Amino acid sequence: MIRTLVSIEVDLASSLAIRFACQLGGLLDMEIHPIYVKESPSHDSAWGVGWASRTWEREMIEQGKEEISKMIAPEVDFCPTLFDPRVVYGDRHSEVLKVAQESGFDLYLEGVDFQWTLPDLHKLAHIKFYQRLTCPLILVQSLRKMKRVLVLCLDISGTAALTRTFAKIWKGSSVPLVLAYPGDRGSGPEGSGLKEKVLESVQALEKAGCVVEHKQLDPEVFSKPTEDNLKDYGLVAIALERAVRKDNVGLEWLSLVKTASLITFY
Repeated sequence: MIRTLVSIEVDLASSLAIRFACQLGGLLDMEIHPIYVKESPSHDSAWGVGWASRTWEREMIEQGKEEISKMIAPEVDFCPTLFDPRVVYGDRHSEVLKVAQESGFDLYLEGVDFQWTLPDLHKLAHIKFYQRLTCPLILVQSLRKMKRVLVLCLDISGTAALTRTFAKIWKGSSVPLVLAYPGDRGSGPEGSGLKEKVLESVQALEKAGCVVEHKQLDPEVFSKPTEDNLKDYGLVAIALERAVRKDNVGLEWLSLVKTASLITFY
């Protein structure tokens, strides 16, 4: 059972995230656990601590439950794996991270509400919250039918990380994983070994119960992915080093992708 934590707000991005999670829930053996953090920056200065503070917190949580239940309600009948949302009070990143770590979730998911550009993606990759997540994360900026999943294999270490991720979360799904790798890596150790690593990963994922394909990306497609050549992929997956640089090829790729993206840090 894949336990997925979905961080939500009362906005369109979160609605897309819940719908995407429910789409995954129809393909995988999955539980979907929404969490909504009710924040109130003005509270501390106005109320201080003690009884009044605890009362205020309870009121905020009840208000949050009312707000978020209206957004979740339309999805419940169509998504039997969707649990009632957990509503907590406090700082969003701190509270979500605490739940993610203490409850041992296998996947974290949220909707995208920022500009999907290379500088913003680089900034996001270095936010402490994402750096400290111990599970893969999916960022949802649009919904697309899940015909295939594109697993972008850029180097040996990243390919190994993605293989471990999908062996755990994708086993039993009939949706094919397409392990794609660039064909112009040269004759160095990384270049000569990448194709072999991809073929090794194909075998490992098939053994884990996944449907797998592999392909060498055309140089033009690799340098500039477009909506047309990615139209069959409902999810694009990539592995990033935790200390990823701004000129990283994977980040450049993500900045051009307009669908949901899975990121595994290694």
